[in-house]
Amino acid sequence: MLPALSVPRPPGEPSRRLTVGVFPGAGGVHLHHALDSGYFRRAGLEVNLVQVVSSDQQSAGWNDGDFDLMHTSPDHLLRGLLKRDPVAVRAEGIGELAVHRRQGFPLPTDRWAVDNARSAFAFVLRAVLADVAGSPVADDQLVPVGGTVQRFEALLSDDVDGTTLHPPFDALAVEQGAPRVGGHLQVVPDLITNVVVTPRETATTWHTRAYVEICRASTEELLASGAPGIAAALSRQGLPDAAVRAAVPGLLGPAGLSTSPEVTLRGMEAVAGLRRRFTPDWRPHCPLTSLIGPDGERRARQKEQA
Repeated sequence: MLPALSVPRPPGEPSRRLTVGVFPGAGGVHLHHALDSGYFRRAGLEVNLVQVVSSDQQSAGWNDGDFDLMHTSPDHLLRGLLKRDPVAVRAEGIGELAVHRRQGFPLPTDRWAVDNARSAFAFVLRAVLADVAGSPVADDQLVPVGGTVQRFEALLSDDVDGTTLHPPFDALAVEQGAPRVGGHLQVVPDLITNVVVTPRETATTWHTRAYVEICRASTEELLASGAPGIAAALSRQGLPDAAVRAAVPGLLGPAGLSTSPEVTLRGMEAVAGLRRRFTPDWRPHCPLTSLIGPDGERRARQKEQA
């Protein structure tokens, strides 16, 4: 049941339509649960989830004004390519980012599927292979193929030797003979893997605050329902039974739905540190605190000064 919102729709204010750019997969189960439960509608929000197949497509849609909000990697805020003054207003967990390879030890000739060679998922892949497998990856070994669905399909088709995945694709890869090499919790445990992004000018509006609160409430409700409730929500979302079974353990894991919703400076520094490691000449185009939504930015500055 949806609790009373701290920032309800102002009296007389019409419903607000929100178009939200998301990636397909189990990580958005709380959004579908909120839609199915009527939580957004009751709060005066007409939410349309638009799935994208790559970070490049999502970024282009954002810059063109197609999305009011998007759920994405916070690393995209660091690349300096997004317009409309974006800020992160909520952190989320989609499960651990894990590197999987077809049977055998990583080789210097391996080809690794990535979304974008300069994306956080690619950096996680390189960190895991260097630190866990002792097999650093060169730039020419990275093969851009698209989002997680496309990378998983490339792995199964033998077009590449390995890639970075998250629930449910990680467990499904193991079932298909591509074991885990390692995950981001082993190399960058403070990494924020997913955030809700909005333009700074709308970060404090009633509709953005209501959206974020509903995301929180829906997530907490799913966690309270445990594995059966999460599985039921994933089934309603349309995931096949095999994907549902594969997704639940990861969503209940330490990098899943229980992830703190606060966008912390420490988490953003972990994201920046990973980018800096594999792009030595990179420098942030603005203070990291300015990429955090107004409430989080204020808390981050207070912690800096403490």
